[in-house]
Amino acid sequence: MRRSATLALAALLFGAASPLSAGERLVGAGLGIKRNAVSAGGELATAAGASLNHAVAEASVSTFTGAGYKLYAGLLHLAAVPGSVTAIVAVSKSTGTLELSWTAPGLDGPRGNVSGGFYRIDASSDPLHVFDPSVYLTEFATGAAPGSTHAYTLSGLLPNTTYYSRVYLADTRKVFAENSAPGADSTLAHPPASPALSSVDASSVSFTWSLPAAGAEGFRIDSSSTAFGLLGPGGAVVSSRTDNGLSITLTVVGLTPNTTYFFRLGSLNWQGDYNFDTVIATRTALGPPIPIQSLAVTGDALARRVLLTWTNPAFRDPAGVLVQVSTQPIASGAVDGTAYAEGATLADGSVIRSTAAGSSFVDLGLELDTTRYFRLYSKNTSSEYSVHVATQVVLDLPPMAAAGLSASLSADGASVTLRWSSVASSLDGAPFKDPAAPHAWELDRFVVYRATGIVRSGWVQVGTAAVSATAFTDPLPDPSQRYYYKIVPTDAFSPLADSAMVLDTERNLYAVAPDRVSRLRIPPELAGAMLASGNRWGRDLLVRALEEPQNLGGRVVKSLRFETRTSPASAAAGLLFDGGQVDVALRYEVAGGIVVPSAASETLGPLAASPLSPAVPAAEAATRLAAYWDNGREYVKLFGRVDPADQLVTVQTAMPGGYQIRSVLREPAFTFDVSGTFNKAITPNGDGLNDAAVFVFDNPKDSAVRGRVFDLRGAHVSDMRAGPVANSLQWDGRAAGRAVSRGVYLYQIQAEGRTFNGTVLVVR
Repeated sequence: MRRSATLALAALLFGAASPLSAGERLVGAGLGIKRNAVSAGGELATAAGASLNHAVAEASVSTFTGAGYKLYAGLLHLAAVPGSVTAIVAVSKSTGTLELSWTAPGLDGPRGNVSGGFYRIDASSDPLHVFDPSVYLTEFATGAAPGSTHAYTLSGLLPNTTYYSRVYLADTRKVFAENSAPGADSTLAHPPASPALSSVDASSVSFTWSLPAAGAEGFRIDSSSTAFGLLGPGGAVVSSRTDNGLSITLTVVGLTPNTTYFFRLGSLNWQGDYNFDTVIATRTALGPPIPIQSLAVTGDALARRVLLTWTNPAFRDPAGVLVQVSTQPIASGAVDGTAYAEGATLADGSVIRSTAAGSSFVDLGLELDTTRYFRLYSKNTSSEYSVHVATQVVLDLPPMAAAGLSASLSADGASVTLRWSSVASSLDGAPFKDPAAPHAWELDRFVVYRATGIVRSGWVQVGTAAVSATAFTDPLPDPSQRYYYKIVPTDAFSPLADSAMVLDTERNLYAVAPDRVSRLRIPPELAGAMLASGNRWGRDLLVRALEEPQNLGGRVVKSLRFETRTSPASAAAGLLFDGGQVDVALRYEVAGGIVVPSAASETLGPLAASPLSPAVPAAEAATRLAAYWDNGREYVKLFGRVDPADQLVTVQTAMPGGYQIRSVLREPAFTFDVSGTFNKAITPNGDGLNDAAVFVFDNPKDSAVRGRVFDLRGAHVSDMRAGPVANSLQWDGRAAGRAVSRGVYLYQIQAEGRTFNGTVLVVR
């Protein structure tokens, strides 16, 4: 025990009013113990053998006499004073009860457990009440661990009344703490008597009631469209309250018309505590026009159109939605009582495009890169208008991808120079307003990207070029490595870009599909056909690889179109890479060991559909998948090679256009059937249309294949030559360099000891 505690103990032991336990005797009076009588060891040094050790809960006393006192031999118990309750709160209330809660102190101030102790609680509604541990309403035994929470409920109290309270802790001797923190809390007021609806409008509801017994300090109404969470999450709670406790009416405003609300009306005490005992529901009335909700805008720059959609709230006598449009910020609004006609022009030049739209509106024939402003008003049959809801749209198409691509290495191989044709149109081929000096929203710059691979490339920007530039030189980090480049025209508006072709340092050109794997490769010896000087159109060409997800299903696993176009966006139909072949690689997807139809988005990546029926196991892809090509009338089988490791079907062909992967049954040996024949009726006149019959076969062993043509008498007419696809033959309707006569001819294809026959028709 600290020295101060020791002195306090001495006062308890020798004071005239100090109680003594059995075995303790105190004789005499007037003994004073000096402060400096405490020894260094913490004992109270006295005469004649008295020793009080504060480190234990008792003192060993031999016979002691001094100044009229005599202590007999025995033990003196050292009584600690319990700590005080420092805070009292009301954790729950009613009109007649207060549940008080506090944190228990300890046996000696804040320390030490109290075992066999007592609480005394006193409370009064009189603010002048004098509190003392000896005056109390109730007393009860307790055990107390310091810091634990204790509670007691005062009952039989008056409503809407403040009660002051104190809590005292005593030890087993009923030595009480001398003070306690005060508590002051009010019971709840009685709820309002006889609450009733007095009026219901579109955006407000009013209530009336009678004053409750014992009064209140004020009244409050809460409203909720979800019954305060019982009917579902959300639903804002709107509240309103009176200024005093004498009001008997109150209105809640800011509600939504034609909506069911749940209300609870309650009384307030001076602390703002709320007491209610009922919930009343009603539906607000249909009111004046309410603004449309959930407005959404979908722009289609290619179609030059904008679609607006929304939902219509309920109100009295609806008559649709007024749509106001302008290419300038709108300043003139709809005026109540005015019945506008469709096409009417307002003072600011804006135009009324619709007077009674339902829940959508389409604006057509719009200009690119021009802001279009919209205002929409709900209206009723009396031509009253809601507050407008506004939006604005800018339709923008990125510039068309650059065509005329070529690459050349420097003499020392340390850098590459990329070249392209100037860009003068948008993605859809619409020419710039001034192609020689395009606006920034038409063409802002060229961005040059580099990668080290063509499959799922990690493109890195290496530079930019001005809109007037047609070349860019890039130092090669490693001259021994192949690098891939793409030149992307961009504008100042759109974050999108046209699908740019890729070229590499070995002068190959590529059109890469959105799945970033499927591709068409044009080798250097054929790349000249993409330049104006090397094709019959006299214009630079580009190839886009486009997904065709609408073709998936049935037996179709993948559908792509390598679309060849001139730079102003006209199709270059019928392009053939004469004298060579390009490589087409088509990627298929596998899920759970099964080949699945798939398309891809440039932003979302591969999108797989449901498996085929019957399913194609990935392990059987080599004999269950084949490539097909669209010849303009139908898809013809090209077979191709299947690489299960990379999930690719590849074809060497002279023909761009539409390609598919389909499920088939393929034999392990050479095979040919009529489905591999196209142009069975030929016109060998040199116009580039139906000039040759093509026969495509499956040749998994790369066996030698021979094709011959005979007339109907069996006479040999001509041998076939290599066709436009790696595994194909063709006959151009000629014999010894001259076109044959019209009529029916027999063909014969032989390989691996197998012979396939059929007929072809020559038309002249």
